[in-house]
Amino acid sequence: MDSRVIAKLQLLPPPGGLRRFAVANLINTVGSGLYITGGTLFFTRTVGLSVEQTALGLTVGTGVGLALMMVFGRLADRFGPKLVYVSLLVVQAAMMAVFTQVRSFSWFLVVATISGIADRGISGTVGSLIHAMSDGGNRITARAQLRTATNVGLGLGTLIAGAALLVDTPQAYTFVVAGNAVLFTAAASMLAGVHVVHHRVPRAAAVGARAPGPLRDTRYLAVTAANGLLALHASVLSFALPLWVADHTAAPKWSIAMVMIVNTVIVVLLQVRVSRRASAVPQAARMARLTGVVLAAACLTLAATESLGPVLCIAVLLLWTVIYTAGELWQTSAEFCFGFELASDDAQGAYQSVFALGPGVMRALAPTLLATLILGNGTAGWIVLAGFFVVSGFLASTAALAANRNRHAFRRPAATPMTLPADRSVPSS
Repeated sequence: MDSRVIAKLQLLPPPGGLRRFAVANLINTVGSGLYITGGTLFFTRTVGLSVEQTALGLTVGTGVGLALMMVFGRLADRFGPKLVYVSLLVVQAAMMAVFTQVRSFSWFLVVATISGIADRGISGTVGSLIHAMSDGGNRITARAQLRTATNVGLGLGTLIAGAALLVDTPQAYTFVVAGNAVLFTAAASMLAGVHVVHHRVPRAAAVGARAPGPLRDTRYLAVTAANGLLALHASVLSFALPLWVADHTAAPKWSIAMVMIVNTVIVVLLQVRVSRRASAVPQAARMARLTGVVLAAACLTLAATESLGPVLCIAVLLLWTVIYTAGELWQTSAEFCFGFELASDDAQGAYQSVFALGPGVMRALAPTLLATLILGNGTAGWIVLAGFFVVSGFLASTAALAANRNRHAFRRPAATPMTLPADRSVPSS
C-alpha cells in the first residue's frame, strides 16, 4: 500500500515510539499468524502428540495464564509496562525455540504452560503500555492502529504458513514455530530502546488517599464481564463460522477464506476511523448497545444460509461479513474506550489486565459454548445467540454509563512521572 494512502488513513501512528510499537506488533503478529495456522500440525505431525494431548496442553497454558494476568498487571504498575512487556516477549521467543526440541508430552505440557502464561501476560499489559506511550487524546486511536497492524500481521503470517501446509513435512512445520521465535525476538529488540515514561504515585499521596484496585471496583468489573460477553463474536468468526459453512451449508469451503479476507480488509481500512467515534464513554456506550443489535442481525443472516443453494449462499455470506464486521469494529472501538477511560490512571497495569480477562475467559469458553448452541441446534441456536448479543450489548452499555458516572470516586491523586533507567535511550524515528 502506498505510503501516502497509509498516512491519509492513519493506519500507523505518527513517527516516534508508538510507531515503533506498531511495527513491533506487526512483526510479532506475523509470528502469531504462523503459529496459529501451523502450530497444531507441528505438535501432532512433528512432535508426535495426539490431538487430545495438544488441546490439553494449550488449554492448561491458557488457563494458568488467565489466572496470573493480574500479577503481570501489578508488575507493570510497579516496574513499568515496557520492562514487563518486553520481558514476556523474550520468554515467548525462548519457549517457541524450546518447542522445536520437545519430543514428549510431559515437556510439552511444561513449555505450553510457560508459553500460555507469557501469552496472557502480553495481552494483559499491552493496554498499560499504550497508556504510558500516549496521551489522553490519542490512546484509543493508538489502540485501533495497533489492532490494524495485528490484522495485517496475522494475515501475512497465515499466508506464509500456508506454504508450510502445502509442503506438509516435519521440517516445514518446525520452520513455522522457529520463525515465530525469531519474530518474537525481533519485536522485543525493536521495543527495547523505546523511551517510555513510567508514572509512579508518591508514597505519601498513595497512603493518604488509597483508591480501590480493580478487583474491588465493582463497576469496572461489571463492565469487564459485560464486555467479555459481547466479545464472544470473535469466536463466532474464528470457530463457529468455518464449521457452520463446511457442515451446514451448500457453500464451497473456499468461501470460508473469502469471508476471512474480506473481514480483514474492512477492519484494516476502517478500524481507526470507527474508533474515533468512541472517544468518550457515553459515545462508546451507545456504540456497544448498537453492537448487540448488529451482531444479532448477523446471527439471523447466517441462520438463513442453511437452506440456500451454493451461489445464493455465497452472496449471503458476503452480506453477513459486512454486517458482522460492522459489529466487530463497533465492539472493539467501545472496548478500547472502556478499558482506558474507566480505569485508574496510576494503576493501568492492574486495571488493563483485569479488563483483558473478560475477552480472555470468553475465548476459553467459546468453543464448547458455540459447539453446543450452534452446531448442535442449527438455526434455533443462531436465534438464541442473536438474543444473547442484544442483551450483552445492553448490559455493556448500562454498566459503562454507571461506571462513568462514578469513576471519579476511584481516581487517585495525580501521579508523578518517573522514567525508569532502562528506558532512557530514545530511538530515532
